[in-house]
Amino acid sequence: MKFNGINHVAFATNDLDKTIRFWRDLLGMRLIAGIGDRDSRQYFFEVSENSMISFFEWPHVQPVSDKNPGSPVKGPLVFDHLCFAVENRDEL
Repeated sequence: MKFNGINHVAFATNDLDKTIRFWRDLLGMRLIAGIGDRDSRQYFFEVSENSMISFFEWPHVQPVSDKNPGSPVKGPLVFDHLCFAVENRDEL
């Protein structure tokens, strides 16, 4: 099997409307799909031509404690960080 990239990564949020405002309205990522119903939604945002970031809406999910990216932790860890590539420093 030859892989040619990552299709999407999926995260969870307890407020999908707020998540949409951040990823679409603030960062400018195109909202390309939404599935499910009001009780169980998953939305996909286009990062680039063949990659997406996705969010499940789970009303009772709680955020994990904030930490400095790359710093070691003790105990459970859900995710460290996600890094996006941009064209140049001005874009950032």
